[in-house]
Amino acid sequence: MSEWISIYREVPKDGQLVKCRIAGEEGYCGAAIYDAKTSTFRTYDDQRNRLIITVWKSDEWTEQDAPDKD
Repeated sequence: MSEWISIYREVPKDGQLVKCRIAGEEGYCGAAIYDAKTSTFRTYDDQRNRLIITVWKSDEWTEQDAPDKD
């Protein structure tokens, strides 16, 4: 995985699939989508009859690894 990039130094492209985290904290979001209009990261979780959308701010991001192709 590449180095974490500060959101204050470089911003992902709108709609870019990224990993993000809060600086200095353990763990990260697996696959978030950056929304340039609101400067937030979004995750989507399809739970049968409902779609759970989480919108959050973050301090650092890195490009999401490409999914494995079988």
